Amino acid sequence: MEGHRWQIQHIPWFIVALLLMLAACSTPTTSVTPIALANTPAATPRPAVTPTHTAVPTATQTPTPTSTSTPSPTPTATAVPLTVLGDIRSQLLHDPVPSGSAACGLVDLFDFPIDPPHAATVGRGGGDFGVFRSRYDKFHAGEDWGGPGNRPNLGTPVYSIGHGLVTYAQPLGWGRDQGVVIIEHTFANGRTLLSFYGHLDPTSVLLTPGTCVTRGQLVGQIGQPRSSPHLHFEVRTQAPFQTLTGYWPEDPTTQGWLWPSQEIWAARVAAIPGVSWVRPFARVSQNDEIAIGGSQPVGYADETSFLLLEGGQLTRLNMADGRSNPILFSLETIDDALRHETSQLLYLADSQTDTLAAYSLPDLVQQWQTRLSLNSAARLLPLPDGGVVAATRTSLTAVSATGTELWTLPLESQVLDWLLTDDTLYLTTDGNDGRLWQITAANAQPIADLSGRLAQNSSGLWLYHREGLYRLDLASASPAPILIYALPPGSLSRGDLLALPDGSLLLAHSDTADRRLLLFGSNGRLTWERSFNGQLQGNVTLHLVNNQPYLATSLGSGSNGELVLYALDQAQNSLTRVFAGGSRTPLANEMWVTAVTQNQLLINVGGGPLALFNPVSGNP
Repeated sequence: MEGHRWQIQHIPWFIVALLLMLAACSTPTTSVTPIALANTPAATPRPAVTPTHTAVPTATQTPTPTSTSTPSPTPTATAVPLTVLGDIRSQLLHDPVPSGSAACGLVDLFDFPIDPPHAATVGRGGGDFGVFRSRYDKFHAGEDWGGPGNRPNLGTPVYSIGHGLVTYAQPLGWGRDQGVVIIEHTFANGRTLLSFYGHLDPTSVLLTPGTCVTRGQLVGQIGQPRSSPHLHFEVRTQAPFQTLTGYWPEDPTTQGWLWPSQEIWAARVAAIPGVSWVRPFARVSQNDEIAIGGSQPVGYADETSFLLLEGGQLTRLNMADGRSNPILFSLETIDDALRHETSQLLYLADSQTDTLAAYSLPDLVQQWQTRLSLNSAARLLPLPDGGVVAATRTSLTAVSATGTELWTLPLESQVLDWLLTDDTLYLTTDGNDGRLWQITAANAQPIADLSGRLAQNSSGLWLYHREGLYRLDLASASPAPILIYALPPGSLSRGDLLALPDGSLLLAHSDTADRRLLLFGSNGRLTWERSFNGQLQGNVTLHLVNNQPYLATSLGSGSNGELVLYALDQAQNSLTRVFAGGSRTPLANEMWVTAVTQNQLLINVGGGPLALFNPVSGNP
């Protein structure tokens, strides 16, 4: 080191000066460049859309989304975990207490007969009630259940689904098809049901008539009937002392049989505090398939009844007790229905006949009917002035409240989300060609090459894109999305956005590293983020009841589906379970939650029960 310093000190002065001048010439001048956010999507302007009718809007080129000059930090790979509280099941369990109306005590909850309480590992069981089987020329009056996991069915333990009284127990009640046990269950309202367990190993049938059993008590084991080993499981309201045959020459629901798995879940949901009524899922077909069809909320028909679209027809739901009746229309099948608050019209679309019809509310008198070139199932969206937009996979068509077709534009992908303001309908389309549209009765135009979930607060329109949170200033003549907060690329189907009453925004986001809740102030500044990764499963939706935010998760695959509702405590950053419903025949795309009054939610477990729930009264 000393040698190096000596060499520098003895360099002639003019050489040192020359070196310093050269170094100064090579130093770049300093400039300030705005920092672009790493996750800002590139948006290329697209050519204007050419409409197909004469009365058409002019579609302008799509503005490119812009980023803020000071980017917000990307969330950490894993946020601080949320606290998840509440065990609904443990709060509802109680030991049987004999009473005058129930010698063996009242039902608290029902469990499943194999692998209780939830039959989580059982694949076969719950899906074949009421199906017609040609080899018997009759309808199946129960469900056939197998054992848990991949274990052999023979010898599988079978348990009582609830507290009850044994009315029948015979080791050879079905002769060659072996043992049968029947148990009577009594509810607090005096209602009684019978659970039936058939094909039991004769040596395992040790119960005797007149004895009491508790939920989860061993009834017997699966035996060897003439067919392969399985449990024949029924729930019914008749014949407490008779085995009958397991099949019936007509629809068994007309003769006192009930869909067993549906009754188990209905009993569970009915016991939850805050549930006013439960309607079990009860659609069955006359073959080896369960009849399925779209199920979605439409809106109130009048002060006491609510409209549902189920299986291609409209149903009137009595909000006092949950009873429902179909409404007959001249349309062959109904793809979608829309209740418009402004015009007080009910719009119905039928793609089979390319028909759009309007009915007045609450009397449901037809006002007009027109033909549209739908070509595929239509989704109906409200126009600000009371008209309607019919959106298919390939087009948008606007129709006035009087039935006049206003314009038609081509569409490149399906509608993902929409939001109606006082004077404009905003909608997003999904897929790689997803766009944000601005629609009125006069025109429609794409305003950004972005797709996502929409929400509105005092600061403007917000869009939750899979890679960030954007804001649009609706006061601007040409609102363009500005990226406020970047997110790791995630899945829109597993996330949601909700505007809260104080102007803040609640965002649920799922990416490969984490699943989290983020709370933003009204200006888009992050307040906090918490992870629920590994604690909650399935798709997430956000809801507001009486100014209280709720988070719902829905999961449906194989033979198990579940919808769970959680109340969010923002001060404690915690979630508390307040509702849980499920199905052994899940329909994942029909799981939904919708607010029907200030304090009530209508909750549909796809393929399972429909319930009216007041989370406020159930959880003070």
